[in-house]
Amino acid sequence: MHYIDKAREQLADLVGKVVDSTAGSGNSQTLTISRPRSEVEQFWRDPGKLSEVLGDVAEVRSTEPGIYEWTLNPGADELTTWNTTLVEEDGRLRFVGKTGDDSTADPPEVELTFRDAPHDLGTEVTIRAKTPVPDIPTGAATFKALYRARALLQTGELPTLRHNPSARQAAH
Repeated sequence: MHYIDKAREQLADLVGKVVDSTAGSGNSQTLTISRPRSEVEQFWRDPGKLSEVLGDVAEVRSTEPGIYEWTLNPGADELTTWNTTLVEEDGRLRFVGKTGDDSTADPPEVELTFRDAPHDLGTEVTIRAKTPVPDIPTGAATFKALYRARALLQTGELPTLRHNPSARQAAH
């Protein structure tokens, strides 16, 4: 009976991944983070943590509870500011922007879904991004955000290639 339960669990995970990969639009990336689901979900609600993982792509701040202001391309000559409302659902967070005057347009959105990883390996996080600046959230950028979030959650540090001085003296 144990094998049947395991096969059912694997099938349910596979079906969930297929449904998630075809649902919605925009770029989508998934990564497993070795932390409890509640901790991972809370991480993504923190605008300071969002700014850290987005790095040079965007800065995020909370202007009031549930309202987030995203500044895309900080440091660039031309900035795009994007205001979103956080919509919390079971296993999902959505940062939904306003559509402006055209009510037929889909609103810009960043969606995160959370699922317990198989075999108690942590949390599977899927991110989909559809923003007002379509060139920014490429598959590589969404993966980079997930990768950086995983590093920060698991080690407390962000990966970097910047010079890291040590106690050793350089040879002269």
